Amino acid sequence: MYATLTGSIRSMLGFTLIEVMTVIMVAAILLVIGVPSLTDFLADQHVRATTSDIVAEFAFARAKAIETSRRVYIEKTGVNWKDGWRIFVDLNDNSAYDAGEEVKHFDGLSGNIRVCSNVADFETNIIFRPDGRIVRATIPSADDGVYVIDDMNNGDVIKNKIRGLLFGLSGRVTTVTLNGQLPPC
Repeated sequence: MYATLTGSIRSMLGFTLIEVMTVIMVAAILLVIGVPSLTDFLADQHVRATTSDIVAEFAFARAKAIETSRRVYIEKTGVNWKDGWRIFVDLNDNSAYDAGEEVKHFDGLSGNIRVCSNVADFETNIIFRPDGRIVRATIPSADDGVYVIDDMNNGDVIKNKIRGLLFGLSGRVTTVTLNGQLPPC
């Protein structure tokens, strides 16, 4: 009776060392398998959310150009597009920002995201005409646009998370997923 009582008391006190080690091993295996997948998923979601925000900015600028029957500029405010931009209606048609023309301002993006363009026309600004089309100095091609990229800081092309925001002839934006490819810019 004493042996049975001691066994039941001992089982109520906690876990055995073997049970704890088994749980730790299972948790470690799950972490090794799950963390890389979670990192890829989070990076892809960050690129997707950023792309969605930028598409909304382009749609806003295009709608403002059509509404005001004036050119509307999206102009980067820092060295890179990632640093931020402003949207302004060129009220005096001088192709430059003047006080009182700003409609919207964006301070910049966080994280490893990079925003770039493969077209010289979009290096410093994107201009929407009063009919909603994009102003270009070059002949449009199928891959003209802006790209949102997270290369995961690892140099492995397969891990790249890329979304392209491509401008159609009408000025509308189409989003394409280019994950696992070399960045176009």
